Amino acid sequence: MGPLDATARHTFRERVLESRANTRASLDDRDDLAHLQNGPLTFAEAEQGLLAGHAFHPAPKSRAPFSEAEARAFCPEHRARFGLAWWAVAPPLAAGDSSRDITAADLALELLPANLATRLPPGFSALPMHPWQALQLRRQAWVQAQERRGQLLWLGNSAAEWLPTSSHRSLYAPRAPWMVKGSLSARLTNSLRLLSLKEVRRGLHLDRWMRELDVARRFPGFAVMQEPAWLGWLDAKGDVDPASLVVLRENLLLGAAETETVVLATLTQQPLGPGRQTLLAARLRAKTQALGEPLPQVARSWFGAFCERVLTPLFGLAVEDGIVLLAHQQNIVLRLDDGWPVGMFYRDCQGSGVGDRFLERHPQLAPPENHWPQATLRRYFLYYLLINSTFAVISALAADGLVDEARLLRDLRAHLEGLRTRFDGDLDCLDHALHAARLEVKGNFFCYLSGINEATLAEPARLYLPLDNPLAATTATARHKGVPA
Repeated sequence: MGPLDATARHTFRERVLESRANTRASLDDRDDLAHLQNGPLTFAEAEQGLLAGHAFHPAPKSRAPFSEAEARAFCPEHRARFGLAWWAVAPPLAAGDSSRDITAADLALELLPANLATRLPPGFSALPMHPWQALQLRRQAWVQAQERRGQLLWLGNSAAEWLPTSSHRSLYAPRAPWMVKGSLSARLTNSLRLLSLKEVRRGLHLDRWMRELDVARRFPGFAVMQEPAWLGWLDAKGDVDPASLVVLRENLLLGAAETETVVLATLTQQPLGPGRQTLLAARLRAKTQALGEPLPQVARSWFGAFCERVLTPLFGLAVEDGIVLLAHQQNIVLRLDDGWPVGMFYRDCQGSGVGDRFLERHPQLAPPENHWPQATLRRYFLYYLLINSTFAVISALAADGLVDEARLLRDLRAHLEGLRTRFDGDLDCLDHALHAARLEVKGNFFCYLSGINEATLAEPARLYLPLDNPLAATTATARHKGVPA
């Protein structure tokens, strides 16, 4: 990452201390730690119950430039609830697109309250936005000029029924057909959280590409929260203003079966409350008592169900279809039935790409901007799905004393070997996971220490570091000891 001067080191230290203070403040603010630790949790409780943040980051709860008052008003760990901000955008400034038969502007109208709809001039587009972001934009001279010209009209805020989820910038209302993910001019972990045009277009591509895949039959319980529409406005140069961008994300919880839907990061986060165990360990200990079976056996069975409901569909899409979803812990929403994995929702379509297999299956298509060559696919896909997510599950189960870590690694290896025989397609990623001496892990510490904005980094590969592959080591260890791998 290069040499660092005293200012950079000081900034890093202050941000780490800020994150620690923010975590402490949110813990002091909660009266539900026992419930968060024992569950069961609703989707909203799990999203707003991620209090420790990114387990692989030195400052997971840094959130510049939020003030303490703004944090309490807008951050999920403080159980914030507020209304959407709404603009009316004149046709010359309006931007947007949709992959559905309905325009993005018309889809957004499904969220616009009746009392604000009466203020929408004919021909104008209604643009929803995070209220904090709207406040930042209304301070800009160019936006103020457009308001004076009547090209942007401030409609106001809707009722306070929207909750920020664990990502801060994705908003959820239980009865709304869409979630709203927007740009946020704040630095959260490694990035300034502004959407880009190429990112919002990925959602439209993915929505179109997946229609023909019969995912529900191939992978029962799995679904993608599609993002088929984006909206925003044009800036003074006629380009889409990244700070204005929002996407509409399917609210698959609306009308879904009565199962728990818990973001994986909350399920595995560091113990916070009385008893000091993860939510996952608490649920499994309760399950063990109900079943009357040995705890390691129940833990292994749970992990097997996790592998089938999470790894199988994600590897299946990559191997057979060439569609790659970067499933880190905050993008995996587990569907649980009495604590048991029965499916998952994947979210965040900006973290999607395609491999060579996709181009082979669609030779009529020009390679999209998120076409990833083999080396890139190995790096990102395996880091997010295995290291960030699956290894975190193994660590949580082992650290809480439920089952031996080496046993789970052997189970994971066996599951991946089984997928090789089930899938027909590009097996490179599976083979790399099973046999490579090293995988690649994102260097969040050095990225944050250097002050790099990951979202705009020209060569993100430079952030990644080699990590000994425990799956490859598992085979050698098992053979040495004479036990099945």
